[in-house]
Amino acid sequence: MRVAPTALMPLIRRTLLRPARPVPAGFRVRVAVWLTVAGSLVYAGQKVYMAARGEVGMPGHPAPAHVQAQFEHPGLAQAGNAALGLVAALVPWSTITRWGARVPRWALLCALATAAVLQLLGALITLQRADLDLAHPGWGSVYEVVTGGVGIAAWIVVLVSYCLRSRPRAGVVAEARP
Repeated sequence: MRVAPTALMPLIRRTLLRPARPVPAGFRVRVAVWLTVAGSLVYAGQKVYMAARGEVGMPGHPAPAHVQAQFEHPGLAQAGNAALGLVAALVPWSTITRWGARVPRWALLCALATAAVLQLLGALITLQRADLDLAHPGWGSVYEVVTGGVGIAAWIVVLVSYCLRSRPRAGVVAEARP
């Protein structure tokens, strides 16, 4: 396909910069989005707490002493992680907002997939780290298992639903081609 140089900019605008304008989300998708936002905000709050203490790790699971010694400013590192938690809360939220509908589909899908993979890895680590003794389950380990499982399910719902809701419709795809 050969495109004239004068037609290149409109082609780029039509294909790469076109807003996604997804179909409105249903109730279940909105619940999944709010669960992911809440999980990311809880993570950010935990990191702020650890930054205030000047430790690396998570509340109840601080990093070992040899890891703590590697950080000259552990509070600053934890504050950076808290900022990442805030960004991770904005990404799924943008899939149901009016301002998020203006973001190109490919850009939001890339950010959503990256955030989902990182959040899923964090949830899997939380599940693996939970000391779940079935004979005497403690509330802390039950909480970690439930939040980890719900977080995994919610992120998958958000990612798949946005991918399906933001698919270009047949008429839009046809007019984007020169």
